Amino acid sequence: MKKMPYLHYLLWVCVGVYTLWIYSCNPKPGNNETTTNDSTESLTSHAMVQTASFPNGNDTSCVAPDEWFSGPVPEPDPTIFPEDPSNCDFHIISWQYFLWLTEKVNGKLRFETMFTDKSITPETKNDTNQELDIVEQALSKGILIDLNGRAVYSNIIINDIYRDWIIDNHLYNADSLANFDPKADFPVGSLSIKTSWKIVQPGEDTSNLYTTKKKIQLLTMVGGEPRIPDNPKTDSAEVALIGLHIAVVVKGHPEFVWATFEFDDNAPNFQPHQAMDSPVSDKDWLLYTAKTVAQKTNANNAQILKFKDESKQLLTPVTQVARQYVNGGGDSTNQNNIEHLNTNIKDQLANTTNSLWSNYFEVGAIWFNTTKGTLAPDWSPNVDSVMVTGSLRLSNSTIETFTQKVISQNECFSCHNTMTFFADDKQPLPGKNLSTSHILLKRYQGGGQVKRGQ
Repeated sequence: MKKMPYLHYLLWVCVGVYTLWIYSCNPKPGNNETTTNDSTESLTSHAMVQTASFPNGNDTSCVAPDEWFSGPVPEPDPTIFPEDPSNCDFHIISWQYFLWLTEKVNGKLRFETMFTDKSITPETKNDTNQELDIVEQALSKGILIDLNGRAVYSNIIINDIYRDWIIDNHLYNADSLANFDPKADFPVGSLSIKTSWKIVQPGEDTSNLYTTKKKIQLLTMVGGEPRIPDNPKTDSAEVALIGLHIAVVVKGHPEFVWATFEFDDNAPNFQPHQAMDSPVSDKDWLLYTAKTVAQKTNANNAQILKFKDESKQLLTPVTQVARQYVNGGGDSTNQNNIEHLNTNIKDQLANTTNSLWSNYFEVGAIWFNTTKGTLAPDWSPNVDSVMVTGSLRLSNSTIETFTQKVISQNECFSCHNTMTFFADDKQPLPGKNLSTSHILLKRYQGGGQVKRGQ
């Protein structure tokens, strides 16, 4: 074989480099598309989400619409949710609800003007008296105790769509509920919220938190444990919002979209490949003491909790909190969308009258990929999880502190499913789509915490 002359060789090298340069600037359609475990990310702009394409065509960014930050946040319209939504769409509408719910209305946050979970009967349908009346953690008798020795409180709130549907169908009645169509879904727009609040101490810096005065129900000894009794005494306390669950039915998703938000400085995230005998963080957080090792975080205090001083409502032991799953887990697209959207919204909020909310973030959201399955009676993710998508290990570190480490309980649907419900003193409630609501299950069993192990 003859050797290629030097000039010819140089020419072929130049042609090759030029060809690669042209290709990199103009990739073929479809190359390097970002995909989710649902479907390929949509690049189509619509009323609820804006997606920005990068110049090289190999990425998309999940960003909030500009109009959210130039005036009041538009009220979310769950009836126009896209029929073929992207992963980003679910995080966008979650943030939109958060910002809309936390806007001021006549001096209160919008969610503070809504109905309590007691409003589901005709006699109490107008109840908006949002006392803080929950201390027990989800699926646990444990109570989150902050570093000052005070219990972290919660309450549950619903909107008029949720309330009216229950009253109109007499679902506050145990027999009506038991005989109701098992395949009936909550109507689009049904909304329930769970908040979590820390008691503010004298002199404590709360400049980055939303604070307000609320009535709290006081704890006493019940059955040998500190609990809120049936007829509790109340007190007024300054409290700071540290967590907010949002569950809403949007078009095509009767399972509810479950999203959760927290205050930035609540707790550290576990490090990648976190060693249980190593500290989670070297700094102090609101609910975590610097250099506490991972194995001492999120420790359920059920049956060992006691009063240090009941008159001052001080309890022991305190809880060291860490977030075990960054962004609630999920695939890389889910993770990237959450992180990018959080940064995008926080940056834009910082220059608005709602700048306080730039100190809060979306931990994650979870929903169904409806191409793989839809809500049906007698369903649990511990039996069939193929349709569950988004943040697959979603927990709020202030509301589900102790279940983060329990594999069968560490995402929303593990508790909010449609399996048969076994109440303590009633006939089992057959599996129903509406059983995702613990408000109804609590009503069915006559009060007390709902516990589901399916």
